[in-house]
Amino acid sequence: MNTNEAVQANLQVNAYMINKGIYDTLQLDQIIYPNWIISHVKEGRVLVSSSGEQHIVEAGGVMIHPPFVPFSEYSDRPGLHEWMSVSLYTRYHLDLFQLYPVKPVLTLKDPEGYSRVFQHLLNAWEQGGAFREITISGCILQLASQILEEWDRSGQETRSRASSPQSRFFPAIQYMAEHLADKVSREQLAAAVHLNANYFDKAFCDVYGVTPMQMLRQMRMNKARSMLEADGVTLTDIAAQCGLCDASYFSRQFVKHLGVTPGTYKKRVESARRQIIGENGMYQANLTL
Repeated sequence: MNTNEAVQANLQVNAYMINKGIYDTLQLDQIIYPNWIISHVKEGRVLVSSSGEQHIVEAGGVMIHPPFVPFSEYSDRPGLHEWMSVSLYTRYHLDLFQLYPVKPVLTLKDPEGYSRVFQHLLNAWEQGGAFREITISGCILQLASQILEEWDRSGQETRSRASSPQSRFFPAIQYMAEHLADKVSREQLAAAVHLNANYFDKAFCDVYGVTPMQMLRQMRMNKARSMLEADGVTLTDIAAQCGLCDASYFSRQFVKHLGVTPGTYKKRVESARRQIIGENGMYQANLTL
């Protein structure tokens, strides 16, 4: 069976989150997801980095982040992203974006057309309806088709091996993501990829620019920051789920990494959310993607 025949087979579409992220400034450090993150920069200008690569993404660009590959995004100006967390598989369980290894950043020929389809997708995601699942799947396939057509038009440049979802360190990063609440040693992480711990540290740092334990700490802090944005979650709960001992230790580490207390951060998020909802009505702030 050739590649085209595989893609023509029935596609399985899974959607895990559809949202718009609006911000005044953006600082996402070593974010990691278990699924593909496809993010259209509708407004703004973003510096994105992953696996030692950096790209400047202007409005109309799409960022394509593979599962379990950490990425960072920064912007010193306001912006709006249309983003989704998805997986797409053929009938033979081939990952569509592994079958077609699209480069990390593409510029859309018709960004307004992309946004129209995305808005239809977001409406179906938020409002439901009798044919919600069909609408969601159809819209995601339309957006994926636009991305693949743009990739083909731009010469089919592929992503690097380091930024692919099958990186040699994939098992170690997956282990981190699945054990954020647990005590994890570098020896355990090295064992996940069958390497000596000292060699693993160096090789990992050469690819990602941080040691495995530094990445683990950042992932825990990212999860903690995300949990803070939810209602009814205590500092004790966050500390327990993020492997940060207790509420007091968590608060000290939060201040060390972000420069503000958890309480101050939560108030800022709530203030930004009220302001954005008040100004736009339909939008909801999402500061951590």
